[in-house]
Amino acid sequence: MTTIGAYSPSLLNSASQGYAATAQPSLAQTLNEQETGSTPFSSTNVTLSDAAKNYLASMQDTAATTDTTPATLAANARKWFDAQYKSLGISSAMLDGQVAVDFSSQSRATLSAVASNASGLFSSDESKAAASEMQARFNNAMASHVVIARHTGDYASLYQAASDYLNQASDGEKATATWKAQSLAVATGLSAAKAGFGKAPDTGDANDPVAALLNTQGSGITKLGSDATTSQVASNARAMLDDQIGKARDKGSALVFNSLQSGQKVDFTNFDNRSLATIVLNPDSTFSNDEIYAAKQELNQRTRMSMYNALFPASNGKSDSSQTGALGLMQTYNGMSAEEKSVLGVTDATTNRVLASYKTQQSVQNTLASYL
Repeated sequence: MTTIGAYSPSLLNSASQGYAATAQPSLAQTLNEQETGSTPFSSTNVTLSDAAKNYLASMQDTAATTDTTPATLAANARKWFDAQYKSLGISSAMLDGQVAVDFSSQSRATLSAVASNASGLFSSDESKAAASEMQARFNNAMASHVVIARHTGDYASLYQAASDYLNQASDGEKATATWKAQSLAVATGLSAAKAGFGKAPDTGDANDPVAALLNTQGSGITKLGSDATTSQVASNARAMLDDQIGKARDKGSALVFNSLQSGQKVDFTNFDNRSLATIVLNPDSTFSNDEIYAAKQELNQRTRMSMYNALFPASNGKSDSSQTGALGLMQTYNGMSAEEKSVLGVTDATTNRVLASYKTQQSVQNTLASYL
């Protein structure tokens, strides 16, 4: 058994005053001193078993001798992938174009080894998944810097942060072709950003991770299901607009909401009608008057086209409204979200009138048919 002496308060004070600059002994040295009785202090003793002593010593030995070469990381990652596939019941790291394994426990150095296919142990999907995770981690690290750059126009600081991040890589990652290409692209971007304040530099380099981040759709933008709440739709629409605002700033411009303004015109292509109606309703008071006006104009235009096509489904306006047109109009109303109906003033009375008209047309046609 080995004992470790506990210092008394007075001795601790003396030690802190007289040996403040002295390096602390290692665990192995402390254990050895206790075993040989060489320590000059004596006090209450705490007893460690041989198993405990060996465990603590092994922790230092492991930390000092861990092999982090790409080959070793690759071998360990291969075992990890195989275990993941077995436990998850899958056979690939990518499913439906999405990463299907959780890389959160894997180090950046390991991801680099997989992405670069160290030792030729990984499939293309595994390397692609690892590369995607590396880009995601880079994006997360740069997120706050992107916000600052877009509000201040200081894109040089963003590229400097990217350079610092890349330089924190392991020696194994720095030896890869990907790291070298990204490092060169970031250095070029940093130089260009310093020379031109106010907008993101156009490096024209596909290896530029900053440009890839700035051109990526905002992380808050998702495709919502029909069960999403109005507040969730509003939050998503806000994120979609903010994404356009950010990209306009990257170009040294501003997002504008009517053709008379100078700047980058808002694009509602990816906004569904429910999102447009929710912007108009502005339930969480997060949209500006310009945004509300533009959304209302877009929604009105879409609704007019939808109703026209419902009334004249195949005739391109060359014939009168018919039974088929009335039915199409009812289907249009029924397909509207509650937010759309609220903005457009579509009520139960509206749909009831269309239904009554449809029934009248059907009755008249049936009556006329009986005389033929």
